[in-house]
Amino acid sequence: MHRTSKFSLCCLAILLLPTGGRSIIDGTDAAPGEFPWIAGIVRRDVAAPGLVGGGTLIGDQWVLTAAHSVRDLPVSILEVWLGATALDDAASRQTRGVLAVYVHPDFETDNGTSVNDLALLLLDQPVTTIAPLGLLGNPGDLPVGEAVRVAGWGISEVGVVEPTNDLQRAGAEVISNASAAMTFGSVIEPVHLAAKDPAEIACPCVGDSGGPLVATISGTDRLVGLVSFGSLDCDPALPTVYTRVSSYLTWIGESLDLTSSPPGMILSGKGRAITNGGKAKVASGADFGELRRPGSRRTRSFAVSNAGVGLLTVRSVSLTGRAFSLRATPPSILGSGGDGTMRVTFDAPRKGKRHRGAVRLLTNDPATPLFLLRVEARVR
Repeated sequence: MHRTSKFSLCCLAILLLPTGGRSIIDGTDAAPGEFPWIAGIVRRDVAAPGLVGGGTLIGDQWVLTAAHSVRDLPVSILEVWLGATALDDAASRQTRGVLAVYVHPDFETDNGTSVNDLALLLLDQPVTTIAPLGLLGNPGDLPVGEAVRVAGWGISEVGVVEPTNDLQRAGAEVISNASAAMTFGSVIEPVHLAAKDPAEIACPCVGDSGGPLVATISGTDRLVGLVSFGSLDCDPALPTVYTRVSSYLTWIGESLDLTSSPPGMILSGKGRAITNGGKAKVASGADFGELRRPGSRRTRSFAVSNAGVGLLTVRSVSLTGRAFSLRATPPSILGSGGDGTMRVTFDAPRKGKRHRGAVRLLTNDPATPLFLLRVEARVR
């Protein structure tokens, strides 16, 4: 029996993007269009973009990845790149921000191994030009010995800190969990899926975390696993352990259901609904009234609520009008029945003038993707 106590999370550091090179130990270039739904997850708070790991587009607003890659990172620094196989191909890629990270509630990690190692990223905008990858629904369709393939931009040599620029792929075969336990011991659970290259040449490594393990079932590609952990030195003679996607269909489906039904945004002031694009009226609170002297200030609060079934996402809030300013914006995510507050302040600049402004809320509400709130005030 061969056993090693050297385990490794496949994404232990920020990886700065290089100008070339390979990924996945002894991998080969992915064919154009072979992995159209693969996502690169990067940090945008470093001087050069930092690769966090890989992911898979499984819904028009959802990317599935490894929990250990993203669990401690604020959403404000995360960015998702889609639609390009070269990380430096800024012209072809689609870039999305991240509104929320949903880590599986039972995720645990210890000494380089993980269980329930998956997380969903809610993108700030839907992706409409890339078809999401379907999930394997029947575990029986993935027997031991089934051919699978994995892809990523991770390092190609142990000790190197730079990932590759060009997407790499490697073939593998599913092995039994019992075989994997001969290497990794009792940490292997039914929710794990193990695979290795039968030729013992190629293997995922640092930077490939969360990347897709794919099987072609009856002529259709299906997501079957996510890169989770392997040997510390990325030894292709040893198995790589993946999160078994079919064990989490209910949890994944509950998250995808949040955006499968439309939201319904309602903006109100002084307890009354405001009409999209309507003129400022005293009853709605959008008319700030008359201020008696320059330099005086008045603030109005507006309620933003979601009356629909689906998740309401507010992608951006912008304001025009020299004398008006945003003091508080609504939450970027509102569940069904949720509400938040937006506050607008008017600072009177001079006498005898009527001032007008407009607040624009860009949302995912298909009925009202752009909500326009007109505000006005006067100074004596």
